[in-house]
Amino acid sequence: HVKWERGVLIGKGSFGSVYLAITREWGLVAVKQVELSPPRMLGNQADAITSKRQKLISALINEIRFLSELDHQNIVRYLGVFRTDLTLNVFLEYVSGGSIASMLSKIGKFEEVLVRSLVAQILYGLEYLHTRGIIHRDIKGANILVDEDGIAKISDFGISKKNDMEAYKYNSRMSLQGSVFWMAPEVIKGKGYSAKVDIWSLGCLTVEMFTGHHPWRQRHDEISEVTVLYKLGQPNAQPPIPDSLSAEAKDFLQKCFSDPDSRPTATELLDHPFCV
Repeated sequence: HVKWERGVLIGKGSFGSVYLAITREWGLVAVKQVELSPPRMLGNQADAITSKRQKLISALINEIRFLSELDHQNIVRYLGVFRTDLTLNVFLEYVSGGSIASMLSKIGKFEEVLVRSLVAQILYGLEYLHTRGIIHRDIKGANILVDEDGIAKISDFGISKKNDMEAYKYNSRMSLQGSVFWMAPEVIKGKGYSAKVDIWSLGCLTVEMFTGHHPWRQRHDEISEVTVLYKLGQPNAQPPIPDSLSAEAKDFLQKCFSDPDSRPTATELLDHPFCV
């Protein structure tokens, strides 16, 4: 039993709400809270909501199962879970700086020196996951938190998948998951994929940090997810790489956006001049 006091709402996601909380065991934490009891409704609507809720709960339990096994400074630490009749409460390390996406919306695009530091840290986290056969599948600015010391932490493991085989081997049973603007072409094509999808998404996140918006957007023209899905279906598809970047940054991105067989692993990218 965890003794805790719920504080302010700090985030809302598909899972429910995230609150700041204080606990006797761990001090200040983030609590991801999902309501277990469906609202009272009649007929099909109640069934639909109940089924959606069951999906959320199973995704959350999936996240708990993953996180409880992980211990790395670039991955949000899982502390515990507490279930009541009404709610499922997951206790996570509180990361005070918020997400990269929220930082970008507040301060705009990042300087290259900051991008390099964050990318290298995310690669250390991905290397740790991938050597354990875990593919994150939803790497993007909203899912990377940064603490006040500038330490990047990968979060939101709700759609992660443990690959039965080694993470970098192709697995055809993987389903379509993740956010379209950060998604690798092989995910769209439905032919199966490996942990290399996280490397593509990291490339997209790198563009996101350099530009301050999602990787497919060109200047001020918004682009729809459907258009991006269409583009990803074409041969040699990749998000536009900004001209203003350094040669090392451009080369790093070209490698992230290469086809899966020639796309480097996290370990290989950590040796790239952009990350060293």
